[in-house]
Amino acid sequence: MRRGPGPALGAVLVAALAVVACTNAYLYDERRSQTLPTDRSLAVEGRFCTPSTNQVLRPIKILIALDTSQSMNANDPDGTRAQATVDLISSLPDDDEIFIDVMLFAGSVPTHLTNGQQAGFVKVKDLRKDPSALYVLEDQILNLTNVVKKPNRDSTDFVKPLAEIYAVINEDIATGRANPSSSSAEARARYSVIFLSDGHPSQDQDEELISDNGQAVRRIRNLKDLVEDVRFNTVHVFNPVQPVSSSCDLSGDAGSPGCPLLIITQDSERLETMASIGGGDFRDFRNHEPINFLNFDFGATRRTYLLKEWVATNRNALADSPLVGADSDGDGLSDADEAKEGTNPLVADTDGDGFSDGVEVHFRALGAPFNPVGYVLPDGGGGDVGCPPSLRGVDSDCDGVLDCDEQIIGTNAKLADSDGDGMPDALEWQLGTEGASKDLDEDPDSDGLTNRSELRLHHDPHRFDTANLSVDGYRYQLEADGAPDTSGSQCFKFRVDNISLASTLRDTQDGGTGRGAGFNEVDVSFATIPADDPTAATVVKTFRYKLARFPVAGIKLPVDGVIHAQPGDFIEGCPKTGAGANP
Repeated sequence: MRRGPGPALGAVLVAALAVVACTNAYLYDERRSQTLPTDRSLAVEGRFCTPSTNQVLRPIKILIALDTSQSMNANDPDGTRAQATVDLISSLPDDDEIFIDVMLFAGSVPTHLTNGQQAGFVKVKDLRKDPSALYVLEDQILNLTNVVKKPNRDSTDFVKPLAEIYAVINEDIATGRANPSSSSAEARARYSVIFLSDGHPSQDQDEELISDNGQAVRRIRNLKDLVEDVRFNTVHVFNPVQPVSSSCDLSGDAGSPGCPLLIITQDSERLETMASIGGGDFRDFRNHEPINFLNFDFGATRRTYLLKEWVATNRNALADSPLVGADSDGDGLSDADEAKEGTNPLVADTDGDGFSDGVEVHFRALGAPFNPVGYVLPDGGGGDVGCPPSLRGVDSDCDGVLDCDEQIIGTNAKLADSDGDGMPDALEWQLGTEGASKDLDEDPDSDGLTNRSELRLHHDPHRFDTANLSVDGYRYQLEADGAPDTSGSQCFKFRVDNISLASTLRDTQDGGTGRGAGFNEVDVSFATIPADDPTAATVVKTFRYKLARFPVAGIKLPVDGVIHAQPGDFIEGCPKTGAGANP
């Protein structure tokens, strides 16, 4: 007697049928008897490598702000804060990427002892060239011998030195950005502030220092959005010669001491809260031990980088890559929708006001006063309010999203991956995830695929579309290409299959001399993070291929359907122009 399939085999068959039932893949399609399927699928294969330890330099910039008010003569009578500063400078590596600024504050006028007694950072390496300079610096800290500015030492103010710290760091960032030769390095600089005091301002400043709305420290910390990091560390010092009374006098009479130990504790807690707001560390020195700055973590200038994410996309294909549908100008608005709106499907910003058509239509639907065809007038008027004329058409980080668009969607115009999740801002905007927040593990359409998976598959994160995975989902392969080299760089071999081309429009700009229909931009990006700090800003490099072509007259480009990429083709920031540029 013949037996049917056993339980195990039956389970396999049921599972197989379930998979077939949940997909749009076909074993036989009647359409093939009338129309041949369009061969519009491409693959990208090649190699990319993480940066070596010498390719990505991170300047370390340390600003030491020392309280030199009269009370510090009692609370640090041995001047150990000056010795701690000298010890820190002496211990820092002999590296061109390490800078320092020593600032004193008392009364209302902060003063700088380094950089020629001007605000700003100086290389530690240069400061150490003259051994006597460190002894002079120590003497200046203890005796305030700076003849340029000699502040009143009878009072303690925190808000004004904090404003000075903000101005120094902000100016340093702006100066670095204005210098093209150093902008890439400055964009990853890490700033560390060491703010040392006994923690007791002469006036009550807690509303500005530690309240929820206080901005004195918070705005310093917020500068981290422009660089790799800005950390505000605090040090509480209370080492008086005479012991402090533990008794309390709460009579309220004039001259009553109150509770000295309670006040000291409150002062310490004030500085600890400031460090918490500033994303830094807190140190407390109360037992006459020498002050030590050496246990603060300032990071390293040369680092090993690890692969965080890698992803491919067709900038001109809609989510799920439908056969009928394209976004010829890559502005986030399909050609069909551009026809409805009356916008130009070949120009990302039809009215030239600095906001792309896709951004204007999207946010207009949410109630914002945008008009995608509100043209800018010859006198500069017209257009939508909010984008300065100097920023119209500008894409500072060359990530494919205009600077003014980035302001609206909440991303950083100086970073290709604003939220540091490894996915480029342009891809997140194109497919509908949040480029300003880490939402890759969310599943808004409840289809069982996280946003990370949807982005990699080139699917819509807001539509239950898993039935199409076997037809239009991108397919990834990645393997290490040997071991890391001596510089710490790890290379990978990769391949992405099933990238669908879109039927874009013929470029009729410039009197119709543009290229023909069907051209697509296919990008492959990879993001790396420092091995010593997984929360740090990512470094994103992208390979951009602009000669892929939908099969016009039955022939696609490349003809063999494979795009090749090598490590040198992946570029951070803006692509090269002229000779040697990627196609």
